[in-house]
Amino acid sequence: MTSVNSPEWMVVYITYNFLEAQIVAGRLESEGIQALVYQEPGANAIGIRIGRMGEVKVLVRAEDYDMAETLLFPDEPDILPDDTDRIIFDDDE
Repeated sequence: MTSVNSPEWMVVYITYNFLEAQIVAGRLESEGIQALVYQEPGANAIGIRIGRMGEVKVLVRAEDYDMAETLLFPDEPDILPDDTDRIIFDDDE
């Protein structure tokens, strides 16, 4: 089996909930994208749910990364729209 640290696998989603990661991986697999769910060994056994040890990662093959991102985050624009030129901090302006 190929190591999850191999360059052919890329992290497409990070959560702190193992079941959420399983759902995301299932969504990708339903579209024909092979996905792995990975958590640092032992983290779940000792109950770590925060920080890097608590992360649960969904990985996909490098060639499927762009398609996986499009499926998981379809509405996120790649860049700011051209008409965005300032940030409004107060609605009273």
